[in-house]
Amino acid sequence: MSANAADPSHSPALLAEITALVQHEARLVDEGRFDEWLALFTDDGRYWVPSHAGQVSEHGEASIALEDPFLLRLRIDRLRHPQAHSQQPASRALHLLQATAIIGGQAPEWQTRTPFLYFEQRGPGQIQLPGTATHHLTRIDGTLRIRMKRVDLLGAGQALPMIQLFP
Repeated sequence: MSANAADPSHSPALLAEITALVQHEARLVDEGRFDEWLALFTDDGRYWVPSHAGQVSEHGEASIALEDPFLLRLRIDRLRHPQAHSQQPASRALHLLQATAIIGGQAPEWQTRTPFLYFEQRGPGQIQLPGTATHHLTRIDGTLRIRMKRVDLLGAGQALPMIQLFP
């Protein structure tokens, strides 16, 4: 249950809906269904992986990734390109998610926190990245959408392996 369980905008039904969205979003990446994944984001949505623990702003310092829908589309197109050297063989992903919690907000916008363990494999090589995903969600025309996904990797600030997909 969320830290704000007494808040009527954080009902068990809302938590179930949000949890389903977060699980669906991870499953789409795991299954390589990147167009459907990108469609979960708002038109001004962002995917952000800070470069170190405690980074408070997307601006003014480097990030591991900071992508809007245009840049996400470019990355998806690159992943699919038949001559993409980094995808020979194609990368595969698996997210193991802990329980999602609502950590803030009220209708129609909420913030969630989901600890995870992310695996990415390409050929015989595999990387494992633990971290926490924070989703900033908004309801548009009755549907929950991702305004921002922030991925805080436990090892951020250290040398990381090459990440091809989306932890």
